[in-house]
Amino acid sequence: MKITPEQRRKIFGIQKQHGIETDDLYSLVEQISGNRSISALTKEQGIKLIDRLCKIVGEVPKPREHRASEAMIGYIRKLEQELGWKDDPNRLLGFMKRMTGVDRLEWLTKQQGIKLIEGLKNMRGRADRRAAP
Repeated sequence: MKITPEQRRKIFGIQKQHGIETDDLYSLVEQISGNRSISALTKEQGIKLIDRLCKIVGEVPKPREHRASEAMIGYIRKLEQELGWKDDPNRLLGFMKRMTGVDRLEWLTKQQGIKLIEGLKNMRGRADRRAAP
């Protein structure tokens, strides 16, 4: 998933507000992604760049409390195993992408995590009903 417009605004806002030289910004981009294009950054690389910029300028990055907790991700992994999807990680990723539009577990918000867990529990319930005599 590509960098979001909000991430781009945050990056350039920090640059402008703190007077970061363009060459310095693109050097950081290159350290994180291997090339100097901000447009080519992934969403995850955008997060890393923003966090690094905040650290450099002494800002505290936004807390990630809106993200799915480790406990939620652990429960999602448990449901994945109960559904028999553990050997094919693409099953969970495909299901998650269809339900939430998110490509990676670490990127889920709490709301998306809840939605995914409910969907997986429904799938497990259907599988249990089919298996029952």
